[in-house]
Amino acid sequence: MRKQVTTCLSHDGGFTFIELLLTSTLVVIVLGSVYLIYTAGHTTSKVGLTKADLQQNARIALDQMTREIRMAGYESPNLSNKACASNTATCVLPAQDASHIHVRGDIDGDNTTEEVEYELRNCVSGICELARRERDWNSTTSDWGAWSAYQLIAENVWGMTFTYLPSGNPKSVRVRVEVRNPAIGLAFTAVSDIRLRNL
Repeated sequence: MRKQVTTCLSHDGGFTFIELLLTSTLVVIVLGSVYLIYTAGHTTSKVGLTKADLQQNARIALDQMTREIRMAGYESPNLSNKACASNTATCVLPAQDASHIHVRGDIDGDNTTEEVEYELRNCVSGICELARRERDWNSTTSDWGAWSAYQLIAENVWGMTFTYLPSGNPKSVRVRVEVRNPAIGLAFTAVSDIRLRNL
């Protein structure tokens, strides 16, 4: 009987070192592949979200500017002392500059004439914030009130240009906003051609 137990134990050898080494190598290869696929998917997702955020940022800014620039020159018919009595381009668009714009009119429909300004501020390494401020026309004193604080409209703005068509007496304004994320090399440009309805 003793001899039979010994023979039985001698046939039960388990895994050899080579088998353990090969199995460990295969497990590392499979887990490494899964990790690489996960990180590639995560990076792609992050870039896609950043790109969507950049596009949304530019579109929101351009949409707000388009709405307000389109209202240039409109003043409530009830005003007895209008800011721009003649409704000329020089009064309605007092600063016809390529890098910022001033627009006068009842921009928000509250029966008060406002002057709205859009400009780039707080630039760091060429990346700026697009900001907006406004002031109201006081028809009693025939004077403009104080400027409001700047309101942040968009971030990561690389450039903004205004083209007045035709030059000198514009009937439309082309607005171009370029946003960038230099950390990952993404850029997006949005353009809008705005017809000045009230000139």
